[in-house]
Order: sequence, then C-alpha cells, then structure tokens
Amino acid sequence: MQSDISRVWAGARPLIGTMVGVGMLGLPFAVLQVGVVVGAVEMILAALLSYLVLRLYGDLVLMRGGKARFIHVIGRELGHVGTGIASFAYIASIFGALLAYLIFGGQFLRVLLFSVVPMTITQSTMFFFLLAAFLTIGGSLFVAKVQKALLPLGFALLCVLMIVAFSHMTIDRFTAISSGNIGLSFGMMFFAFFGIAGVPEARDALGRGSRRLPRAIMCAAASVACVYAVFAFGMVATMGALTTENALLGLSTIGSGAVFVGSSIAFLVTTSAFMNLSTALTNTFLYDVRMRFLPAWLLTMSIPLFFFFFGARHISTVLSITGGVFSALTAIMVLIAYERARVSADLPKHSMRVSQWVVGLAFVVLVGMMIGSV
Repeated sequence: MQSDISRVWAGARPLIGTMVGVGMLGLPFAVLQVGVVVGAVEMILAALLSYLVLRLYGDLVLMRGGKARFIHVIGRELGHVGTGIASFAYIASIFGALLAYLIFGGQFLRVLLFSVVPMTITQSTMFFFLLAAFLTIGGSLFVAKVQKALLPLGFALLCVLMIVAFSHMTIDRFTAISSGNIGLSFGMMFFAFFGIAGVPEARDALGRGSRRLPRAIMCAAASVACVYAVFAFGMVATMGALTTENALLGLSTIGSGAVFVGSSIAFLVTTSAFMNLSTALTNTFLYDVRMRFLPAWLLTMSIPLFFFFFGARHISTVLSITGGVFSALTAIMVLIAYERARVSADLPKHSMRVSQWVVGLAFVVLVGMMIGSV
C-alpha cells in the first residue's frame, strides 16, 4: 500500500508540473526590474496569494466532486454572466501560458539542437509543438507517466546548474536594477505561481484519497516556492544586469556548458508544463463543454500556434498580460465563487475557513495587479 506521504506527493506532482514552467524562467528578469528587496517581497506575496486562491479553489473542487473542471466547479455560484467572464479569463490564461511555452520551448530546443540540426526559431518552435502535441494526445494517464521522469530529471539538472554557477555568484550583482514597473514584475511572478488548472488533475491523481487535496496543494506550493527562490536569486547573483527575460540564455557569460545544462532544464520544464496545461484544458472542454476528445485536443493545440504565427512573440508582454490580467481575473472569480459558496453553506466540512477580510484583501491586490499590468 502507498504511504500517506507518497499519496500526497502523487497529488502534488500534477500541480508542480503545471506551476513550474516558463514563469520560472522569467523570474530573474522580474526580480531585476524592481531590485532584490522589492523582488523578494513581491515573490512572497505572489506565492501567498497564489496559495490562498489554490486552496479556496481546491475546496470548491472537492465540493463539486466527480470529474468537474473549472467551468462546472464555479458555475453554480456565479450564474450565466459570471461563469462566462470566469470561463473566458480561465481559458485565455491557459492559452496565453501555452503560447509562452511555445516561444520558450522553441528557443531552448534550437539551442540544444543547433550544432547538429541548424534551424530557424520558427522551425524549432514547430518541432517543439509537434513533440509536445504528440506527448499530450495520449491523455491524462500517459502525461502522468511521463511526468514521473521529467520532473525529477529537471530538478536534478537544476541542482547541477546551481553548483556550476555558484562560483560565479557575487552579492554585488544584487544592486543591479532595471527600469521596470512593479505591476509588470508582480504579474509575471503571479503567473509563475498560479497553477489553478492543475487542481482538478491533482484531485483525480489522488483518487479515493481526494481529502488529501489541501495537503497536496500545500506540498506543491512550498516545493515550488523553494525552487523559485533558489533559481531567481541565484541567476541574478550570477548575471546581474545581464539577466534577460529568458534568463537561462544569458548563461553564456559563464560558459557554453552552463548554457547547455540550462537549456536542457528549460526544455524539460517547458515540455512538462505544456503537457500539463494542455491536458487540463482539453479535459475542461471534454468534461465541462462535453466536446469529444479529438476536437477538444485540436482546439487546445491550434490556438497558441495561431497567435505565434501572427506575431505574439514578446515573452515579457505575454507573461504580464497572461498573469497580470487573465490569471488575476480568474483568481478574482474564484474568490467571488468561494464567498457565495460560503453564504450558501455548501463548502466541505474541512474547508479552509479563511476570514472574509483576507479574501477581501486578496481581491483588492488582484484588482490592483490587473490595473498595473495594462
């Protein structure tokens, strides 16, 4: 029989795979925009805000049960108009994230293969897209099996990279600050932590032990926060003012080996996150919209590719709009749905009894983030 820890980890894995992606790769640049002190405060706030929303959403997911995804989970609480707004924000946030994964995935795949197979960025992006699409057509069970290999390998390579980069880190580089704005950097950070699409997948992975979902969310959030902190501040300490919005490509300053290891990490986490998010959205179309699998999968795959070919390739803009606008709006609708469920007394017995003042403060922060990101 599985131990309690292994069962919780089984639920945390889809969440970690959803959260850790291109958002992580943009964190060093986000920190650089506002300085280390403000960046640390923003990262802590983004982590806490994301955890709060994920936990409250987790309670709503447990309340609905079955195979319900986002639209069905919050639909009863928000009515037709509210559900329409929330569904648009949720689907747009996932499409934006998938677009970001395409941009980053193509860049890093090109770095890894260019010496063997020279290709343009468009060609490498198509190569990445075809690979990721092939891996996701197998559905949730196949993606879960691939995740068991991708995540440990990616984190192992990250440890190797931090060891290699350690001798190049200096505290003096923490003084470098670019001319960025707090709203944009906070939106990028919130995007990095926001893995709401992975919550129903975590519930499904837990099976009959779905009551462990709150613990799985806590485990995932804490693990991701630790990885992000080490990576973001380690990269800034290594590169300082040379930190770019695609942080790992700037590692050429410490050697080609670091670039190769960094690109391998980025390729793995980007592929993992693309698989998780595309599967989550496909399942939303499958279970909530009642589409058949193939049309749902094709719709999920085609929209990000469409926007890529029509010029949406500026990664910081994509991350800021996706995180600061669509993800924030999604989170706001979750807070509203939670409060309405609280009033109707439909929440599970062991739900997170958070104060309405805390929910209200989170609402204000999310609205402010939306305003600051546009």
